Amino acid sequence: MKMTFKTLLAVAAFAAFATTSCSEKTGEHAEATAESATNDAAANVDAAGNAVENATDKAAAEMKEGANEMATPEKGDTAVVVEKTTTKVVEETPKQ
Repeated sequence: MKMTFKTLLAVAAFAAFATTSCSEKTGEHAEATAESATNDAAANVDAAGNAVENATDKAAAEMKEGANEMATPEKGDTAVVVEKTTTKVVEETPKQ
């Protein structure tokens, strides 16, 4: 097959056009992929921030509830102080 200079030039021009067209598509896909990755990363950061905030709120609520339980006297949780003088000595024995 013998190609003329005009045919060779037309084939070269078409190849250049096809390469450019493919490069533009590849660039568009790369741009879309980068944008999607950025959006996904932002969504993940938001989700992580919300998880930390929820965990902090839950821990604070549990601590507040625990403090309220400790401060609230239970039935029978009373003490009566009786002042008496004594002449006896009370010894404490260590717990075993």
